[in-house]
Amino acid sequence: MNREAKKKLTRFRIVEASMELFENQGYESTTVQQIATRADVAKGTFFNYFSSKEDLILELQGSLIRREIENQSGLQGPIMPQLLNGLLIHARQYPLTQAVTRAVLQGVYGSERIGSAQSERSGEFARFLAMIIRKGQERGEIRTDLSAEKIAGMAVQCYYGVLMSWVLQSTEETLEDLMRCQFEIFTGGIRPEAAGMGERLSYG
Repeated sequence: MNREAKKKLTRFRIVEASMELFENQGYESTTVQQIATRADVAKGTFFNYFSSKEDLILELQGSLIRREIENQSGLQGPIMPQLLNGLLIHARQYPLTQAVTRAVLQGVYGSERIGSAQSERSGEFARFLAMIIRKGQERGEIRTDLSAEKIAGMAVQCYYGVLMSWVLQSTEETLEDLMRCQFEIFTGGIRPEAAGMGERLSYG
């Protein structure tokens, strides 16, 4: 095994060890020493890859959003399938158990630095969605009585609501399946024919 392959394996072992410990005892109760011991590496080796537990949390969240944004930005064809896939990008950040995701969220909301990074990521996500929505509005596939930014903001709020519900409840559904169901309903509500529906329902 060459040096680069060994480095990748060591990083993988550290991440895997942290996920196991976060699931078993939570984020706050897990120390760097425990992670290093579980990964069978020296504590100093941990710091060769991550400067802190916070950096490890950011690694667990990964760079999936940016990769997906790059993949989606050049797609052609109907907007709704692109938007639905875009809405599921965030869910794919968490291919983890509910317990591990709960630990990750503890790290996000318990650290100003990670929280700030997450806020930037959410803003980036909203701007990406707005770009797709704006394209759909120009094509007449998405209602125009609401701005693209407004619809994107509502989508992000919906995402976090589903995420928190999934984390707190005991369910066998995966986060992505739950998100898909929720956002299929959401995308139905932003089609052109849905504009003004609230008023029509109110007045009968």
